[in-house]
Amino acid sequence: MAKKLKKLTSITELEKLIKRSNKKPVFIFKHDDKLQESEDAYQEYVNFIEDTEDDIVFTVVFVREDIELSEAVEELLEVTHDVPQLILVMDEEVVWDDIKDNINSDNLIEVIDEFLIV
Repeated sequence: MAKKLKKLTSITELEKLIKRSNKKPVFIFKHDDKLQESEDAYQEYVNFIEDTEDDIVFTVVFVREDIELSEAVEELLEVTHDVPQLILVMDEEVVWDDIKDNINSDNLIEVIDEFLIV
């Protein structure tokens, strides 16, 4: 796992993370390591994390391991379920989310440019 990537393991952690998004942007990646397209998107995400210097919180939820946590992401952030899925949370709100092949370095750079560079 990338050095800046945190695995979420509890709903309490998720709730704290959402509150923390008031101070720092938070990415939440919903991952199923049994699906090839999720593995591909995860690798894009990890590579992006390693290449970025931005002050961002990067997290991952393993949906097969923790279905309850995955469902809490959907409920608390009011997003529909998909895997792989990447969600950007700022000020306790989802400002962007995307799925599957759209999770790639080029799109992530565009998201950073659009939402995080002032």
